[in-house]
Parts: sequence; C-alpha cells; structure tokens
Amino acid sequence: MRKIFFLCLMSCCSAAFAQRDTIAVNEGWQFAVDKKAEGLSAKWFETSLPRNRVVNLPHTWNIEEENQNHYGWGWYQKKITVPTGWKKKNVVLQFGAINHTSFIYVNGKKIDENIGDGFNKFYINLTGKLNYGKDNVITVAVNNDYGTNKVPFGSSFDWPNDGGLIRKSAFIVSDKPSAAYIHAVPKLNLSNNEGQLKVKLGFDTPISSNVKFSINITEENQPTKNSIYTATTKPLWQNNEAVVDIILPKVNPWHFDFPNLYRIDVTVLNGKTATDKVSAVVGFREIKMEQGKTYLNGERIKLMGVEWTAGSNPDYGFAETDSIILSQCKLMKNVNAIFTRQHFQQDDLFYDFCDRNGIIVQQEVPLWGPETPANDTIRSIAMKQLERMVSNMYNHPSIFSWGVGNELRGRDADMKQMIADLLKKSRELDPSRMTAYVSNTLTTSFYNNPKFTPDAANDGDYLMMNEYGASWWDIPQGKIHAYLDSVHLSYPDKPFFISEFGLCEPNFKGGDQRRLEDLIYHMAIYESKPYVEGAIYFDLTDYRTHYPGTAEKNKFRRRIHGVYDMYGKPKPSMPVLRELSSPVEIQQARQWKKGKLNLLIFGSIGLPQHTVKGYKLYVSDKADNYATTKAYDLPDIKPGERINFEVDDLYNGGGTITIVRPTGYVVTQKSFY
Repeated sequence: MRKIFFLCLMSCCSAAFAQRDTIAVNEGWQFAVDKKAEGLSAKWFETSLPRNRVVNLPHTWNIEEENQNHYGWGWYQKKITVPTGWKKKNVVLQFGAINHTSFIYVNGKKIDENIGDGFNKFYINLTGKLNYGKDNVITVAVNNDYGTNKVPFGSSFDWPNDGGLIRKSAFIVSDKPSAAYIHAVPKLNLSNNEGQLKVKLGFDTPISSNVKFSINITEENQPTKNSIYTATTKPLWQNNEAVVDIILPKVNPWHFDFPNLYRIDVTVLNGKTATDKVSAVVGFREIKMEQGKTYLNGERIKLMGVEWTAGSNPDYGFAETDSIILSQCKLMKNVNAIFTRQHFQQDDLFYDFCDRNGIIVQQEVPLWGPETPANDTIRSIAMKQLERMVSNMYNHPSIFSWGVGNELRGRDADMKQMIADLLKKSRELDPSRMTAYVSNTLTTSFYNNPKFTPDAANDGDYLMMNEYGASWWDIPQGKIHAYLDSVHLSYPDKPFFISEFGLCEPNFKGGDQRRLEDLIYHMAIYESKPYVEGAIYFDLTDYRTHYPGTAEKNKFRRRIHGVYDMYGKPKPSMPVLRELSSPVEIQQARQWKKGKLNLLIFGSIGLPQHTVKGYKLYVSDKADNYATTKAYDLPDIKPGERINFEVDDLYNGGGTITIVRPTGYVVTQKSFY
C-alpha cells in the first residue's frame, strides 16, 4: 500500500502538475482502539500502533460489534512517502471531519489539535513540517467521550456519538503563492437579471504585488456550458483579502425548481507563472423576508421540507459513503423537500446536492439542549465552529441562513446573551445571509403577560419554533391553534417558521398510523395560518441516537421518528408527506368528450406555495411506469389558480396521474381507478 501511495504522489509532481492537486488519503490507515486510555501516556504517536488493523476512510469504530459502546480514544496512523519536489510547494492536509476531539502528529511531533468540533472540515498546513524525499508518519488521536469541552456539550444532543475519522481526508498541494480559500458573493439584479459578483481570495502568507488572477466563469449544470466571463486582472486588497468585482450582463437565477449554477475558476499568476488554481460553484438568487413574508427572486413563496439526521444507517453510522449520502438526499426530494435545516455540519456532498437539486438550507452550529452552559469554554468553541462553518460553506447557494443553536435556555439571561452574540457574529462573518436561533421556549410567555420579555429567537431575522403539540407539549390538540396565534401576536413583524414537528416513538406510542394522523392534523393547522411561512418535518428516517429510545443499547438504539426506516424503506406516512408537500394538487379526472380526460388541477395555497413552472404530467396504468408514457407540458400555475387540463383517455376514465418537477422528481402521483 505504501508503494502505491508513493507512486500516486510522484505522478502529481510531473509536468502535468502545474498549479494544484487534491490527493485522496483514505486507504490503508492503521487503526487501534484505546479502551484503557493509555495511548497518550504511552506515546503511541512515536511508534507503530499496538494491536492495529487496516481501515479505510471514512471510518467510525462505533458500528463495529466489539466497539459499539466505546466512547473514548481511538488512534489512526498512516505512513506516506513525500516527494522531494514538495519542498518548494504549499502542502495542506485536509480532514473532512473528526468526531469530536483530535490531536494530530507528524513524525512523532504534535502539529495541531481540534478541540470539541466533530463535524467541521479543517485544514493543517504542513509546509516545512515534512521530511521531503522520505517516509513520513501521520498519527491522529481521536476522542469521542461525553466531555464538557465540546459543542455539542456533554451528552446534550439527539443523534449518534460515533467517533473516528468520519469523513474523507486529502492532501492539497500547490505552488506558491497559494490561496487558503475562495469566497464568492453573488448578487442578482431582479430588474434585468444582471449578476454582480465579488470574488475574494484569502492567503495565509503575504504575497507579491505582481500577483494577478486569471478568471473564467462557466455555466455549470445548465443545458449549455457556455463560458460567460474570461479576464486576467489585478485584485484590490480589502480586509486582508484579494478582491475582484465582476458584472455579468445576464445570468439565469437559482431557484429550487431551476437550480442554475455557475463555476468560477481562478488561476493565481505570479508574474507569468501560474502557481495555484481554486474554484467555487455559485448561484445567483435573492431570498428576502419583508413584513413577515418570504420572497425568492421577487416571487412570494412559502416553504415546506424535511430534515435528515446523518449517521442513521447502523451499517455506516457517521462514516457514510458518497452513495449513502446521495441516497438520503434523494429520499428528501422524493418527499418534495425544498426546505431543510441541519442541526450539525454535513459532508460537502450534502450541500452540493442541495445546490444542484433545489433545497434551501438553514445550517446550524450544534449547540443543543438546556443542559448546555453559556460559559467561556462553550462560547469560545461555538464561536470558532461558527467561523469555520461559515468559511467552509460560504459559496453554497442552497444555504440561506446560519443557525446558532437549538432548544437552548432561550429565556435565561446568560444564554440569551450568548445566542445574541452568536447571531451578531454570524452577521459580521457573512452579511449576505440571514441568521436565526431555533427555540422551544417561545410559548413560555406571551405579549399579554405584564412581565413579558422576548425570547432569544426574537434576535434572529425570523422565528424558528419546534412545535410538538399533543406529544412533547402535553396540551390538547385543539390548543395548538391558540399557541401559534399567541406566538405570532407576540412577534407580529417576524416571519414565522415551524422548524420541527412530527411524532417520536417509542416515547409516544401509536405506530405509523398515529404518525400519519399527527402529520395531517398539524399540516392542516399550519396551512390555516396565513402567518406561517414554512415548516420542516422531523424526521426523514428513523435515526440512531445515544438518547434513551428503543430497548437496544448498541448501534441500533434509535428514535422511531421518520417516514422511512433507518435503511430508507418507506412507511405508509411517506407518500402522505409527499402529497401534503406538493405545490400542485390533482383533484379530479373526468371523462368529458370521446377519448379525452379532463383533469382538475390547483396550485397549492398551503405549504409549500409558489408558482409551478416547467412541470410535466404523465398518464399511466401503474405508478412505476409513468416515465415510459407521453409527457404533457403543464402551463404555469400560480398558488390558488385552477386549470382544467386535457389528456388522452387511455384507461376508460381512470389511470395514474403523475406530475414531475423540472429537476425530475415526482411532486404528486394519484390513482383515479
């Protein structure tokens, strides 16, 4: 294995390697579990790991039979041969995520540590720290105990606690000067679809004033792949970043049904020599909230979606492969998700899918639960996580907002101050996006209480409220209406979103039939409230957790909370969620003249709510063969608009009617037999 890796590195130093290369470092890691916590004192980082075995990344020990309940230390080690030619290059080691605390050593010397941040991607610059032309040993000590120097704090979170190198790793090798990051700020001019683009590059070390950028912008996932901008220019320097402002006369906006993307390639030129090349994929869109209402590119919309909890498949845990991540993303689209939130940071592939398939994301720092203190340690870790998260995910058009926590003590003065400071920091880090806090204490006190003080959620740009009436909230179902009205009247100018709702088993028994009834009842309430701007169903799948749930005490411990099981098998509630989340309704199929059916179709005025454009309709004899039949182009349908649509009567007044988004996902499918 060492020889193969050596050859890979050497090939990257050929003439073809002119600027930058990313070299995967995922195969052939030595791994040893450290159940006695002896590795640090025994200096395992200076020797070969005892009792080791070979693993590939991503990896977690908590899905292994003998290590399912080990929450402590695990060690990884890899030997590589570094080419002599790297001595003149910039060499960075990238870890996709290590859960949750890690110490990183090179050749027995500690070079970095990552404390209490288990889900963010991070980078270590190894320039000058390697033995060039020789073997080098990378050792990583990982801890996933329920410690207090981490976010989420202790055991205050409701997902698995899988330890390890849970995402992929890579070397990033480039000539000098080398960019540390590229951030792009796209802005859409709604009056003429002009694109205004600010491209910002950061550098870890000072660079020459002779540096220029060669920039090429191309259509990424669109029917054409045109290059729309090419130029070589000298950047301006603003706030220690090299900045170029670009005007694009006409761009295709990003929309969840038309997720148009553009690729920005920037080559760094030191004189006439290309030293580095970085890229970003962006979309031009405007998400705005005014007077309690939500707008996408100037269109009044309402949103509906679902959240996926990563690590839920017990065969993979947090060490999910690309194929597993993509399969879960597709399940989200199969229930019509155009809106989601993430309690903790995900693999880049998740956000790339949302960019390309149209899901709007609130991305959060994993501060979770009332046990979380607002002390200096947690504040410092949370701030650092927020900074790293924003920098890593800056270019994704799917992300519209940064979330700073979930179900904290939103009425307590110390926690309110920490939440307010995190919200302020997120605005400073990224003025182009909104920010919010997800509350479960908005119903604690209302405007008509003489001692009323606003909840911490009021400091966000909009309200996000977890709503569990008649389950976690032990109130009659009929009171949910009044609670929602009281929250709205207490914060009348804030756009109001339901950030979670659903049924959690086994805490609340009743099986999927109760889940289905709960889903229908709650959706009916939200759709009756004109001030509810969107909702997120929780959860996509049953999910693994360390919290008390089912009787299992191992990797199968879970909350039964999804419309799919842990392996992605749909439950009867799945098609119900899909139909309730459709922007278009098929209500009738009637024979009205020989050989023709008349379909009565409405644009939804519930959740979601937006104009339907570019959708196709199919008539088939079965649900699974619609794609083999004739495709009818539906006209644009606005919310509340009624159309009568004529199709061929192939099945004597019956058939299965399927409507499909421009992105290829089914939005509604009904049988009229």
